[in-house]
Amino acid sequence: MKWVKGVLSCALVIMTLTGCGKNIPVIDASLLQSKTSVLVVTGADLPDAAKKSLDSTLVAWRDKNHISFEWMQNTSALTEAQIDKIKSVPYDYVLVVGHALIQAALPAAEQSPERKWVLIDDAVARQQVQVKSNNVLWKQVPEARFQAEWDEWVRQQLVSGRTIEWVTKTGYPIPSEWAPSEEGEYVSMADADGWYPQFQFQVRQHGPNWIAVYAPLDATVLNRMKSLQVPIMNIAATGIELQWDAILAGQLDTMEKHSWKPGIQPFPDNEMKILKNS
Repeated sequence: MKWVKGVLSCALVIMTLTGCGKNIPVIDASLLQSKTSVLVVTGADLPDAAKKSLDSTLVAWRDKNHISFEWMQNTSALTEAQIDKIKSVPYDYVLVVGHALIQAALPAAEQSPERKWVLIDDAVARQQVQVKSNNVLWKQVPEARFQAEWDEWVRQQLVSGRTIEWVTKTGYPIPSEWAPSEEGEYVSMADADGWYPQFQFQVRQHGPNWIAVYAPLDATVLNRMKSLQVPIMNIAATGIELQWDAILAGQLDTMEKHSWKPGIQPFPDNEMKILKNS
């Protein structure tokens, strides 16, 4: 006689919690406690390719790896209702995607120390931020990686004798090997009062081969610079393109091996591409 073992299938109990005019899905707490659970939070600007990758991967995690999930989409900021939900529902991991959302997630993480937070930054980390909470992992492209990407171009100009007129701001110091202190007259601070007329005078006086923009500037200022008729290298416009299949594969491996560790973690090369702009 053959005995057939009954297979229990758990169904998600869907309720709704309203926050910011949105319905937030809630998973039954008993189901979350029985398996690894993940909450994913993304903004409205998430690229379509990333949405597709997330959607298919989360379903695969549920069906093949027994990982339950919820996905808060089109989130502009974490509301009190959403933070209360994160604190009350026993998620194992909270994945937050996007530079703007990360700023809101940091204080929320401090309020829920029992959750493991994974912050996936989609912008270059130009200014270093300390992670105070020991329950936060912040994946990012650090300033050092940004500098390494541009180091060859800068050195080529210096070796070839081409001069660079630098534009930056307080908080965005240019590496000393790129602009030595003795060449300070070739550096303009765009956040100083009345800086542009002096900058314009210096460009005309120095006759540089390049204007290199090291700190983010308004489009109106960049357009104004074009009238100086000097090539502009907008280093500050450097961006990144996240490689979602690799990122999510790495996250799955971390969860299955229980190898999550807090702190700042640079993206490995297979998880992002540097996008240069000029």
